[in-house]
Amino acid sequence: MTMNVFWDWNGTLCDDVFTALQAVNAILAKRNRPPIDLDAYYSYMDTPIYKFYEHLFDLQKEPMSVLGGEFYANYDKYLRKDCLMEGAYQTLTKLKEAGVRQFLLSSSHRDRILPIVTRLGLLPFFDQILAADDWNVSSKSERAKRFCEQNGLRGEDTWFVGDLLHDKHAADACGAHCLLIPHGHQSKQDLKTAGDCFCPSISEVPTRLGL
Repeated sequence: MTMNVFWDWNGTLCDDVFTALQAVNAILAKRNRPPIDLDAYYSYMDTPIYKFYEHLFDLQKEPMSVLGGEFYANYDKYLRKDCLMEGAYQTLTKLKEAGVRQFLLSSSHRDRILPIVTRLGLLPFFDQILAADDWNVSSKSERAKRFCEQNGLRGEDTWFVGDLLHDKHAADACGAHCLLIPHGHQSKQDLKTAGDCFCPSISEVPTRLGL
């Protein structure tokens, strides 16, 4: 059977954790609030994303529609042109050459990630881009499960690669395997709680897949 790999975008293929931290700190600075460091960012990280913001703001007074708009404006300002995670292009190439079907599964809106994926020359690697159609940064699990069922993708032939424990939840929902890579939006310590799912770098993914 053909192997299937679902790639997460933010923090996995896209090296943007410090971009996100800068964007959040810009929101805080606008309100004369002190910045947070990466350790605090990791400790607050949660899904859905509004749970992250609850640590920093009163969402009754400052709704997600406002905070999210400011975040995206700041994110676009700080995102590097060369934001592809080190080793990602080589790994995507190796999987494609091995005949692996690759999908991009993201909680981010399609209109946000598609231009970046296109600019970085990554579109040819993916059979399909499964990004969100709304701006709520909602759960990927149900979307992934529905796609696997509709397309007859078997869990034993399918892997999810991401940087959050939420990516393992998506894999579990599909009965699939999972690899979690550090340097993204969740701490290495948190990812290691997932046991055998922990993978030290994106360059080691092919080996973990037996390629």
